[in-house]
Amino acid sequence: MVRWAKGEQTVQFLVDRNRLERFEADDLAMLTEALIGRAVLRVETTATAALAGGGAYVAAYDAYRMTAEALLARQALRATGGDGSHMAVEDAVSAQFGAEIPAFAKPTFERFRRARHAAQYFDPAAAPLTVSDAAWAIGKAEEALSGVKALLAVSPPERFG
Repeated sequence: MVRWAKGEQTVQFLVDRNRLERFEADDLAMLTEALIGRAVLRVETTATAALAGGGAYVAAYDAYRMTAEALLARQALRATGGDGSHMAVEDAVSAQFGAEIPAFAKPTFERFRRARHAAQYFDPAAAPLTVSDAAWAIGKAEEALSGVKALLAVSPPERFG
């Protein structure tokens, strides 16, 4: 394992502001694999099955976010919850892994998160999500999963701090 230096200042800022917190776990690799397994189930069964009937975008976002959270868990980090917790995950993961996993590039993560929020909490000013949007979301979730699996196989990050 290696210390993940890229984005370290962003992560430290989020920890210092109580947006991310450290936690203890005996086997971070096993925890990470469990989280990735949940994300795989979400994208392969829930999102794909919901594509025809709606709700696929939100399910794909959930899988995408779970995949991002798996990278943080591998570093013994997690969002503290509450308002802004998804943004904290976005900021930490995009800063650290956006270059290595293009699906986690900041503009992509931001677009995904904002559209999901508008769909989940109904924003009448937002354009309605289409089947094409949902297919894009499922593709991004699958790309994120593939990128995280590849990164973990070659260079898994170690505990932060």
